[in-house]
Amino acid sequence: MTKEQAERIRELRMQGKGYKAAASAVGLSRDIVRNYCKANGMEGYGEAVKLNLQREMAEDTAMSDA
Repeated sequence: MTKEQAERIRELRMQGKGYKAAASAVGLSRDIVRNYCKANGMEGYGEAVKLNLQREMAEDTAMSDA
């Protein structure tokens, strides 16, 4: 997996896309995408991951502002 593919997977998960849709978009198997997501805290249903990642980004921003 390239750095670009990993970044694209993260973007797609932030949009609420599932493993299969992300895999199709980056040209990898669903299993590779799923394993990458699990290893990087992006596992679960697309919409739930989207909300969790947005919350984490907001918390990180709040911490850096403090």
